[in-house]
Amino acid sequence: MSSRSVSDPIAALPYEIGSDLVAALRDALELGVPEIFTDVTTLAQTAIVFRETNPAALVSALDAMHAGIEAYVSPRHIARARAIITDARKELDVVRLADHPVIDPAAPHGPTAQRYLDALLEGDEQRGAREVLLAVASGAKITEVYEQIITPVLHEAGRLWQRNEMTVSQEHVITAAVERLMAQLMDLAPARAHRDLSVVSASLGSSQHQVGARMVADAFSLCGWQATYLGSTVPVDDLLDYVDRISVDVLALSATLTRDVIAIRDLIHAMAERAVAPVVIVGGRAFAKHPKLWKAIGADGYAATPLMAVALANELVTHCDG
Repeated sequence: MSSRSVSDPIAALPYEIGSDLVAALRDALELGVPEIFTDVTTLAQTAIVFRETNPAALVSALDAMHAGIEAYVSPRHIARARAIITDARKELDVVRLADHPVIDPAAPHGPTAQRYLDALLEGDEQRGAREVLLAVASGAKITEVYEQIITPVLHEAGRLWQRNEMTVSQEHVITAAVERLMAQLMDLAPARAHRDLSVVSASLGSSQHQVGARMVADAFSLCGWQATYLGSTVPVDDLLDYVDRISVDVLALSATLTRDVIAIRDLIHAMAERAVAPVVIVGGRAFAKHPKLWKAIGADGYAATPLMAVALANELVTHCDG
């Protein structure tokens, strides 16, 4: 990329939005999914509007990117990149604001999810944990808690940050509290004999979003699999070495940001050269937002929830053995 002055409309965008747009454009080109750039653009629009920044700044940045596209992509991608920017620019004619809360009060565990989030926002982690543990004592399964309480709470926290109603520090506090609660819940889970099937769950790439991968590992463990959770930002080479050294039936890989899908794709391509490779199931926001991504990178399947990942793994592994 060529050097740019601080007066550049892209560099002047707040909250690292400029670098996010550049990365999204390259992701859209490399993965062949133009919607990736549009998605990041509309999210940026919401962040800018709620932070009292002039929305025209984003339009100016897109126009500048379109005019100076040579600074961002190789010559063979210029025409395609300009078309992607043009389509995203049209989407900004309709302001999309994150106005609808994620937590549904009419859902079975919606009220508990709201009380849990309210407690965390007030800095009372213990009160929040009691709300969730009471639901478990009343019959809620741990996987239900994960999918119907914790997941909506995390998504709502992200929406509140986007609307500038929550700081990054508050979001990190909530994430840490959720991980501590998950550890408590797994301690309460009844012991059960493991099947002779193993899964490794991890997040690749640069994203620090690891809760989803941990939920998946826990769900497999609760369903009798031998589950290993490796966390986030796992280097591809290290994961390949790990898989080579131990017996792994399934890799469950999560990507929140589309740029992290590229690391998963690279891992899948590297494993294709091996005589025996585990089944690869993917999940996370990046794949949920762009449904054709999992096929494009060569994964064996996509699962929207931890339990769906377990069900899909059971089906794929049984089929492969059969």
